[in-house]
This record gives sequence, structure tokens and C-alpha cells, in this order.
Amino acid sequence: MKEQIKEIIESKDLKEISIDLVEKVLDNQLTDDLVKEIPILKTIVAIKNVYSSYTDRIFIKKAMNVLLEFGELNDDERDTLLNDLHDDNETAVEKILMAVDKLETIKKCKVFGRLCKLKAQGEFYAEEFLRLTNVIQSAYLDDLILVKSFGAYERKEIYEEEYYPLISLGLIYQERPEQTPIERNHQYEEYDLEFRGGEIKLFYRLTDLGERVRLYYDELFPENK
Repeated sequence: MKEQIKEIIESKDLKEISIDLVEKVLDNQLTDDLVKEIPILKTIVAIKNVYSSYTDRIFIKKAMNVLLEFGELNDDERDTLLNDLHDDNETAVEKILMAVDKLETIKKCKVFGRLCKLKAQGEFYAEEFLRLTNVIQSAYLDDLILVKSFGAYERKEIYEEEYYPLISLGLIYQERPEQTPIERNHQYEEYDLEFRGGEIKLFYRLTDLGERVRLYYDELFPENK
């Protein structure tokens, strides 16, 4: 499959494909005229014919929801993506397919596709891209909107239960606690405290990874603007 996926990524026809066309391929409803008009469809048909189980069909649909996000990339950007993600252990295509395998919803596939597009456009280093891939795989995506309530480098007191998903994903961190000074209190009444202060305040900031999610949130989730 990886050779066919690479062919799809590199195809100039990719921007002509919609998820509706992919559904027609999977349902054997594609006409010969369409295949002649958009030759890369032949490659998708070939993948579908080889990988024809229900599980395979779901995987193909997931992978294509990722790849459709690449439609507007130019040749240099596609080459950048394929070259930057290649290493001695896996090719870029293998990394993409292994990532898709861990994405359990179509929504996550679309977000991952947008992340790949941003990587191709030079917005992330390879390590950042892989870390953000893991965030997308692990997160309940609706929780990620919480990063928008943090400004760049802003310290916040938070309700920890609400923000726990961001803590567990490594997107925010707790600063060293601060304790207010302890001072002797003027006791005007018998039951007034002798001392006041000593409260501990906990402040949180975005991690570098969390700041990247905040910065690119609208591009990863354009439907939430």
C-alpha cells in the first residue's frame, strides 16, 4: 500500500478528489469516465481491490481523509514532507500510515491531515510534528479548545479538574508554587486570627508544545473559528 499512497500524495490530481468520490470507489460506484477524467482514481481503485475487507475499507477511508488535506500543496511542499519525515527506520509514508492506524475517528484524520499540511509548509520541525501527532491521537479533540483561554506566556490560576486533559497531554504545566507572606494580624476581636497569609497560589502556563497548539488551533480546527 505504501507505494500507492506515495503516488497519491505526489499526484497533481489529488485536489480533484473529494471524499464523495472515495466513497464511490469503496462502494464500486465509480464510472469509467470519471477514472479517465481523474487518473489517480485508478490507484485508489487498485488499493480497494487488494484491501477489500470491512476493516481495510475503513482504513482506506481514514487515510484518504488525511491525504485530501494535501490537495493544495505544491510539489516542493510535498517533497519537503516526504523528505523531512524519512529516517533510517521508516519512510514518511510509513509514518503517516502508522499514525492513521491510531486515529479512531474521521475528525482526527482530518486534523492530522491539516497537521501534515502545516509540516509540509515548514511550520514545524519533525520532532514537533511527531509530538503533535501523538497529541491528536491521545486527545479528546474538543478539550484542545481550552488552550485558547491561555494567552502567549500568560500565567493563569485554573480549576484543575477542568484543565486536567491539557495537563495529562503535556500542554500546560504548573509553575513552582508561590506562598503569600505570613504576617501577624491585628486582633480586634477575640476570635480574629493571630496570623494571616501563607496561602499557596498555583499558576499554570502553556508548555512549548501547548503554545504550538494555541498558535495553530484555528488552522487545525477551522470549523471552530
